[in-house]
Amino acid sequence: MKKIIPVLSAGFGEGHNAAARAVVAAINREPIGAEAEFHDIFLEAYGQEKAHKQRDSYIQVANRFPKLWGCLYAALHTLPLVEISLPFLGPVRRRLLELLDSTQPKIVISAYPLYNYQIERRWKLSDPARPYIITVVTDSVSVNRAWHRAYSDVYVTPNQATSDVMIKQGVPKEKILAYGFPVSDKLASRSSATASGRPRVLLMLNPGRKDAVQMARALSELEIDLTVTVGKDAEFKGAVEAAVAGRAEVLGWTDRITALMLSSHIVISKAGGATTHECVAAGVPMIISQVIPGQESGNARLIVDHDAGCLGLTPESMKTAVATAFADDFKVWRRWKKNVESLGDAQGANRIAQFVKERLAK
Repeated sequence: MKKIIPVLSAGFGEGHNAAARAVVAAINREPIGAEAEFHDIFLEAYGQEKAHKQRDSYIQVANRFPKLWGCLYAALHTLPLVEISLPFLGPVRRRLLELLDSTQPKIVISAYPLYNYQIERRWKLSDPARPYIITVVTDSVSVNRAWHRAYSDVYVTPNQATSDVMIKQGVPKEKILAYGFPVSDKLASRSSATASGRPRVLLMLNPGRKDAVQMARALSELEIDLTVTVGKDAEFKGAVEAAVAGRAEVLGWTDRITALMLSSHIVISKAGGATTHECVAAGVPMIISQVIPGQESGNARLIVDHDAGCLGLTPESMKTAVATAFADDFKVWRRWKKNVESLGDAQGANRIAQFVKERLAK
């Protein structure tokens, strides 16, 4: 029987999926005697329509009621809410155990902590059939305890600062691997932008923001080459195009994000786990346009505390931040660029793949 390594994810925040897919790609780039498979268990358990409704509900609460979401996140940190929710997630449990029973994996990689609780209830630690669990933590710096209240053999963290937080929370140091956030190997070449020529800025707009159109308009008034991504909403795209009046390139859904990131001097986006760590991996300074309380606060701290970018939470402050970055012969941008390049690289997924290879050899 072909050896399978399930890589488990969920669509509640793109960081989980991005990390999981990067790990799958890295493991499958070279033969190691097993094949990694991406599995969104919620999607497989509930079907596309219901799973997408669950995801959209999460996004709406996080965007429209950030303070409420912050309270929920804090409650997850201190109370056993995940454990309480398990009886209400029967389809997820059944699909997960069906997958594990059919593949009998030696190793399971989890990029979403809820699955660890289900696995913990399936096997005793002493059971020789229990798979070895690698948990890929997609929070940075501000780590919710829900990640490690359930058992895992090791935890992969985005950086040493995150590892230090988890150690203070009681996770044994020997179980933590500061390998870096798993990102696409396409980012390994790092940004080609230099302190010369006309500045290039990538603005990744969140359609859920009321002032999103104003952000695009404000930035389009600067002497920069501006590219704006807006997602799949055609009406929103039209509003942005009208606001920038030909002074910026406006893209709907696109597969050019990686190329745009690598060619830009600055990326402006919400502090999502995937985007923040892709900027770090690519060596691109970041201006943070939005911070969802809880899981994104640590990503924002990573950038701001290390002077690898700044906050720009309103159209006015964002415009000022961009203008300041490129003033005086790119003075501020040069500092940001040097600092962001020291925060990490694009090898996180490859390090996980090498660890899996060594583990299988044992």
